[in-house]
Amino acid sequence: MIIAILSVLILTLGVWVVNKKLPIKICSICAGVTLTWAWMLFGMWIGFLSVSRYEFVTAILMGASIGGIVTELKKLFLKRRAQTGVGKTKEIEKQLDSCC
Repeated sequence: MIIAILSVLILTLGVWVVNKKLPIKICSICAGVTLTWAWMLFGMWIGFLSVSRYEFVTAILMGASIGGIVTELKKLFLKRRAQTGVGKTKEIEKQLDSCC
């Protein structure tokens, strides 16, 4: 557990430093968490880390990444929905209500 926390902190700091030079901004915390579970998963796969000891922590970190991705997709979906027009959505909903 301590290894995972230190890894997230170190990788987050590293991405934050690199982020200052990149033209595209990356969420430092998201990248730190993702890189941590990626190297831990790889370490378990090659036998460097004990699966029974690190599988739970890796699963929690993977779940956090999935939660972040879903949150960002929801924001993107709502933004796209607002651009396409709410009136069209209301019209479709009205047609669906009156169809049956």
